[in-house]
Amino acid sequence: MNHWIIALPRPDMEHCIRIGKFGKNSKGVMGKVKAGDKVACYVSGECKIIALGEATSDYYMDDSPVFKAEGVFPDRFDFSAKPVGKAREVDIKTMVDDLQFISNKLYWSVFFRTGIKQIPQPDWTFIEKRLSGK
Repeated sequence: MNHWIIALPRPDMEHCIRIGKFGKNSKGVMGKVKAGDKVACYVSGECKIIALGEATSDYYMDDSPVFKAEGVFPDRFDFSAKPVGKAREVDIKTMVDDLQFISNKLYWSVFFRTGIKQIPQPDWTFIEKRLSGK
């Protein structure tokens, strides 16, 4: 099982959560996603993790226009995620020092610019605990 952070602006992320699909133009990374993988939803611009869930399909290609953003984004996977609610959303800046996948803490934001990032299991566990308030 792999662990992923997907990143989009809030309106796009909330739409993707609602329709249960995430898409990019990036077969290289997206092609590694498998059903059962864990997914954390990161809102770019606000720097917050707003939902946790899991992939419900393997990677696939589809060019049907289902996303809010302009473009097709044919490289996709389906997922199910439950928003934690505004009061429990966590600012990623409060976690940077504790996340292994962010190797350069000074330039932490570059690690979220690709739209999808694989993260190690300990980072997933840390994020999961922070969102649960533990």
